[in-house]
Amino acid sequence: MQKTTGGIMMFLKRRHLEILREMKNTESGAEIEAKLPEEFQLRALELYILGFVELEGGKIRFTEAGKRMLEFAEKLNVEKLPDLFADSEIIKILELAVETGQIPEEWMELLRERQLADENSVNDLGRELLQIYRESHPIVYLTPEIVSFLRGMPKIGTLDELVNYKNSKLYGDNIVNALQAMRLLLISPATESGRAFTTTPAAKLALKAASMIPAFAGAIILRKEDFEALKAGKRSESSDAQGFTDEKGITEFGKTVMETYEAMGRVEEKVLPIYLLADELKVLRAIAEIEKKHEANPEILPTYTEIEKLAKVDDLGAILHLLESKELLERKFMKNKDTYWLTEWGREAKEFGVVTPDGMKALTYAESGDVPTAEWVVKAREEGLIRNGITDKGRFYLRLSRGIKRKPYLTKYDAAILIKTPRKKYIPRDELVRLVRDYVGGNEKDIVRAIGEAEAKGFIAELQNGMIKLTELGEKVKTAVENAKAQEIVKVKFSVTPTLYNVLRVIYENIETFNRIWKESTEIKGYKKDEIDVIKKYLSLSDEEIKKALTMLRALGFLGEKSLTEAGKVLVEAYL
Repeated sequence: MQKTTGGIMMFLKRRHLEILREMKNTESGAEIEAKLPEEFQLRALELYILGFVELEGGKIRFTEAGKRMLEFAEKLNVEKLPDLFADSEIIKILELAVETGQIPEEWMELLRERQLADENSVNDLGRELLQIYRESHPIVYLTPEIVSFLRGMPKIGTLDELVNYKNSKLYGDNIVNALQAMRLLLISPATESGRAFTTTPAAKLALKAASMIPAFAGAIILRKEDFEALKAGKRSESSDAQGFTDEKGITEFGKTVMETYEAMGRVEEKVLPIYLLADELKVLRAIAEIEKKHEANPEILPTYTEIEKLAKVDDLGAILHLLESKELLERKFMKNKDTYWLTEWGREAKEFGVVTPDGMKALTYAESGDVPTAEWVVKAREEGLIRNGITDKGRFYLRLSRGIKRKPYLTKYDAAILIKTPRKKYIPRDELVRLVRDYVGGNEKDIVRAIGEAEAKGFIAELQNGMIKLTELGEKVKTAVENAKAQEIVKVKFSVTPTLYNVLRVIYENIETFNRIWKESTEIKGYKKDEIDVIKKYLSLSDEEIKKALTMLRALGFLGEKSLTEAGKVLVEAYL
């Protein structure tokens, strides 16, 4: 996945800003401590970790990032700030407010208290702070105490779980502060279910680095200049002393610490969250049972009729298309029958069971270096995706989410969501629910679930503040739907299935052949026999299924009587 910088998380108290302001007058740590004695040593160390100061021989000096932070601090009325100025929660709120233009009132109030917002929007100070954080970088600073805490703590959960762990082990708040400063720990903005926390991918690398030292006694420290020297292949007494280099060059330990530094604050493009509904699970289990019977008696095949007898679900056709779209089953034409067989993914999913898009978002956000909401974390725990960390079930569904190539499956709700979500801007989820309900009907619960499923299909992205935006794929499929017969599309339960798409793609990829067939054909309406013959060369489908697909594609405007429409072309290309 493409890597981007964003979601930057830091930790700044009012005392940090006061120390920076005192540094204008002196470099003497002792002089500043005499004026600001309260936890000076801790706060100075945190400024060092944040990359804003250098500490050496009792002196405290600005880095370039620190000078910029001082310029910012001097624009604030520091005396009126709360004790905690900016942690990962505040920075996430700032980021969401700037990105989407709309956050809950209680979040906006937190920004106002910190002089980072005016009445209803982020002000210049808020934007400047966000910019400083995006352009600055903490150092790697791992002590035995920090590593011990990081190793034993739950890796994802609600904030009260982290606080309980910290208190039960008699750790101070400074450990949590340091982890946030290094962007190894993120805390979410508060929602109805409270706050969530997660460690980041950089934290895994930090633990890996620490485990490579036989006797971990001192601190592992890697500053920006150290990192750049190592990257340039330079060796020094200092890098040898820390074990980053030896006579052969950079050590494996040195490489891992460098990877940790690079990963701090990096947000990867999120993997789409997969989901598996209870009825889908019933169908997977029914197919598995029929496959066993097939081994004993090859005449027994997993056909629609056989699956229907065992699965006992409503709308089996829709579920089979849905499972195929997620590569959990594959369709084959055997012994003159359409049959459905489990893939390896399908066999494993059958064992692990049901999962929702929201539960999976707790994992996909955490794995990308971003923080999930407490609601997603609670859901993930209910579904057995997390305990102290990610469970086997969670790891499987992460692999599935990353590993499959999703195939098109478009319900009437998906089509309505695409039509009603504006281009290039965010829309609140509540508003989208209302617009979809007014457009195609349905109850709120079903539409909310459909929004989660549309996200899992890659059409939309929902952020922690409930704001929704079309993805790049969503933009393309929206164009295809709007160029086709949109009013017909939203009337049918599901308009695009993997089978329909596969038929459309065969036509797209063999357009010269089909243009010739259409030109020579005397038939005006419906399907042509030559069309069916060409499609059968590429797809394992019955004549009847191909006829149905061609009829549906024409009825919905993805295929003309004697042409591939622009809508059909856009739809195929969206998934190539």
